[in-house]
Amino acid sequence: MKLFIYNGKVLFIFKQSFEPFYMLNETNVKFNVSKLLEQPFLNSPLVIESHKTLIGANYFSGAQVVRFRLRLNEYDEVFTNQIEGFNDTLKATVPSLIEHHCSMGVRGGFFMRMDEGTLLGHVMEHLAIELQNLAGMNVGFGKTRETKEKGVYNIVIRFFDELAGIYAGKMAVHIINSILTHQPVSLHPIVENLIYIRENRMLGFSTQQIVNEAEQRRIPIQRLDKFNFVQLGTGCYRKVIRATLTQQTSYLAVENTDDKYLTYKMLEEMGIPVPKRILTTAVNDALTFFKNIQKPVVVKPSKGYRGKRVNVHLDAEEKIIKAFFWAQTYDEEVIVQEFVPGNTYRLLVIDGKFAAAVQLIAPFVIGDGQKTIKELIDELNANPLREYGDKGKLSKVEIDDDTLKILDIKGYNLNTILEQGKRLYLKNTGNMRLGGSSIDVTDKVHAYNRFVCERISKLLNLDVTGVDIISEDIAFSLHENQGRVIEINAAPDFRMHINPTIGNPQPVQKLFINMLFPNQTPSKIPHISITGSKGKTFLAKMLENIYSYHGEVVGCINSTGIYVNKQKLRSIDSIDSNNAAIIFKDPTVTFAITETPVESILEYGLGYRYASIGIFLNIEEKEEYYTYDHIRDLEDIAYAKSVVLEEIELDGTAILNADEPLILDAQERIDVSMAYFSLHPESKTVRDLLDKRKTVAIYDNDRIVIYADRERIVPLYLDELPYLPQNKKHYKEALTALCLCLYINGFIELDIRRSIMSIPKDFFQQEI
Repeated sequence: MKLFIYNGKVLFIFKQSFEPFYMLNETNVKFNVSKLLEQPFLNSPLVIESHKTLIGANYFSGAQVVRFRLRLNEYDEVFTNQIEGFNDTLKATVPSLIEHHCSMGVRGGFFMRMDEGTLLGHVMEHLAIELQNLAGMNVGFGKTRETKEKGVYNIVIRFFDELAGIYAGKMAVHIINSILTHQPVSLHPIVENLIYIRENRMLGFSTQQIVNEAEQRRIPIQRLDKFNFVQLGTGCYRKVIRATLTQQTSYLAVENTDDKYLTYKMLEEMGIPVPKRILTTAVNDALTFFKNIQKPVVVKPSKGYRGKRVNVHLDAEEKIIKAFFWAQTYDEEVIVQEFVPGNTYRLLVIDGKFAAAVQLIAPFVIGDGQKTIKELIDELNANPLREYGDKGKLSKVEIDDDTLKILDIKGYNLNTILEQGKRLYLKNTGNMRLGGSSIDVTDKVHAYNRFVCERISKLLNLDVTGVDIISEDIAFSLHENQGRVIEINAAPDFRMHINPTIGNPQPVQKLFINMLFPNQTPSKIPHISITGSKGKTFLAKMLENIYSYHGEVVGCINSTGIYVNKQKLRSIDSIDSNNAAIIFKDPTVTFAITETPVESILEYGLGYRYASIGIFLNIEEKEEYYTYDHIRDLEDIAYAKSVVLEEIELDGTAILNADEPLILDAQERIDVSMAYFSLHPESKTVRDLLDKRKTVAIYDNDRIVIYADRERIVPLYLDELPYLPQNKKHYKEALTALCLCLYINGFIELDIRRSIMSIPKDFFQQEI
């Protein structure tokens, strides 16, 4: 019998044995997670014809999704309540679907929909969401939409990790097809595979918490590699981190703290209490040190992390010899130091100030005189709070080489029956990733100990510092109980503080973000995004010229290429949203202008999170729009383009063409300030907007006029610039939108005129 436990609850019980035929072994998963997507799955009678990842806000959703094209075949227009036994089997296979409210708005709502009758595409949507939820990736969003082809549906699933989203979609179809064809299916291996994907591809706990905090503050995020290398912010305001290391962290400081013996020496010279120790490559030196101090010792490599090759409380020469040669398998130079009795504490310092503290406890088992050590470890890992990886309250304890060496030095092996009441530590560190636990003691730390840790961070020039201390009680000064600083961490884990096993969580990720962006320092460069059917490039290049004239280093993406500071980097596929990352990653760029065609929204989603100003220039019929299977008419195109207006900063502005009813339909979906432009000053729409004191720019024969509340300005007299192109409607729209955009960005009347006149005449003579 197997229990599947998630978040401390038994969700379901497997009574049968199972072989996860599509599950890779753990070793392979760690290096070939993507191979999971190549594993066979039951793709009939329902068939996934294709899938596409949309990286940003898109036609279906305001965030990243996978879109599956699903063909129902003979099950088109066949509802779940018409398929004998389907509902009961699915409920028994995935009982946690009862938590899905669906459109009913109540617990069990999705099951109600199934009993009333719903199509299998809708079932796939909910299954793919729930599979990710069960693996600790709570996504909670999906859509099922018809395509233009009968019996084919777009199933849209949100994801935290792209491969997890794709795999969950495929396995959802596998489960449905297994039920339809009366084949056995087991949920457990599918969820385990998703957990492996989560642990091997998603951000680590500390990085994810930092990212979550940044996103709450609407700071843009870009992941720079498949590990924990992340950019916060954009352009010249960007900050780059790797887990809790920042671009401000001194490389020299990290190098120094990696050398444990050098760190001890530096601290001791500055009056910090540290253990007595030696650095040696000879085991005889270790034995001599042990004899001289007449107390147990600790043996560890001079360099290392997470307690690798460390052994503690060695009280016999034979143990010291084994531990010494074990440490040398990691580093030729070995530290032998006095064993300091007491509890292990981790004190965290951020930006030179004490932030939090925990007591760390290494994982252990207690013998009962009957079970082997292996059985006791299995029992320990059966605790529902213990999960794979670092996302849960506790991590499972892996039996690795260090654990086996601990047993060997103590004269044990995995088959040893541990005597009654004997406590055996399985690791020599309380690191939570290795199965340790933490108790929050932030409010108990003695003021002197706080002072010591803050001083250490400044002495070593670290912006984020984890200080490990052994003390009988951290509530007393290190002077009072002979406490010692035993290690310094330049990239300390935040999990133990944010999610302690016992005690109050400490939101240290907030302090981390405060350090990077103090006192409301800007995190993102101004960004203007332009969509429409015609004139986008013309407007984008005018804006590029103007903001460059005013001293900005402009990053511009338009149909002709990617530009930084008016230098063309390369020609591009103008619809690829991934291009936007090039300018937002550039630390020299101070202002961004992006042309955002509807094709990029439909094919990729937006390549950015929010713009400062979004402009919807116009909309016209184009044959190529209808190559997408979910686009039926111009109204669908307007809906897709309006994503540019929906994804705007809270203090930003959406600029709409008031002459286009389909564009004005987007108003109900826009949550920010709106401004309008028109080529028809006498239209009823314009009069209504002016009556409501809206900001409106009007192309009025020989001038462009802007009305804003009670203000009226004329930023441009067209006869002053006879070379301005006015022979085409989209040129007029672009010029009017340009004046309005500059006005919204704080330009006064004269500045707008001078700015437009600064654009070289030959620019306007080009056909754009």
